[in-house]
Amino acid sequence: MLEFAWPLLFWLLPLPLLVRFLLPRIQRTAAAIWMPQARYLAPEYEAKAGGHWARWILPSLIWIALVSAAAQPRWVGDPIALNPEAREIMIALDLSGSMQMDDMERNGRAVTRLEAAHSILADFIRRRTGDRIGLIVYADSAHVYVPITSDLETVATMAEEAFIGLAGQRTALGDAIALSIRYFLERESQERVVLMLTDGMINTGQINAEQALQLARNHDVRIHTIGIGSDEVTVQGIFGERRLNPSADLDEIFLNELARATGGEYFRARSSSEMERIYELIDRLEPIANDEQYLRPQRSLVHYPVSVALLALVLMLLPSPRQFGGRTWKS
Repeated sequence: MLEFAWPLLFWLLPLPLLVRFLLPRIQRTAAAIWMPQARYLAPEYEAKAGGHWARWILPSLIWIALVSAAAQPRWVGDPIALNPEAREIMIALDLSGSMQMDDMERNGRAVTRLEAAHSILADFIRRRTGDRIGLIVYADSAHVYVPITSDLETVATMAEEAFIGLAGQRTALGDAIALSIRYFLERESQERVVLMLTDGMINTGQINAEQALQLARNHDVRIHTIGIGSDEVTVQGIFGERRLNPSADLDEIFLNELARATGGEYFRARSSSEMERIYELIDRLEPIANDEQYLRPQRSLVHYPVSVALLALVLMLLPSPRQFGGRTWKS
């Protein structure tokens, strides 16, 4: 959109006319300054050579262009959300083999733990407008799947598309914690938050539980932990139905201690509805910034009216085509 920084300067446009008609005319018998082309601006030249072009149109164009340039024309782009103190959240998603257990329920049907995490996690990401979010996936090892970015739609889509086997079958939870902390150490973010989703315990990787807790205590990163999986499922056996605890491997003691050590919270998601409530609670614990700032990119257009003024001045000083063949130019 075209804007002017100093639009009030356009009130100067009629100034030459006011000077022309309000001030008394000066009577001179001789020119104070000799200008070779000045005779083309004289009244008698106007009658001979169609002087309206030289006497009025070009000087008026120069004046309008100069006033326009002084008013600072600029092209202003669409506003861009800018929040330099936006919260940065790294989500660590467990992709171990146990995440394919279908002990969760969503919309009245049984779904796997990963399927429940997919949709609910994606919804959480999409509504975190103003934050910057990244995604770590882990199983046998931990990897930065999506670097922290403000493109929330991309992060949500990648979270929905993560699948079992992408990083192995076991649970390198300690490596995921270490990778999350190390990633934040290389950034100058004000708010460092990690959401750690898992359904098991550390059973592989280079970082054990004790080392992970030590890293968490020594660095300014807040970690919220979420344990996924139901407490009970019924299976049909040879001797009838049996009730099993599919989350027996979930190390709740470690997850609770990890969250407390960093100022975070531990949540237990036994169903999809509980998981949805957990993300609502996290929204309250980590509120979205409301004081967003906006940047409107600007591009100066001053060079355009200045170029018009220079071109008009050159045209005004050029001799009239009629004078090239006339007696005016004879020496």
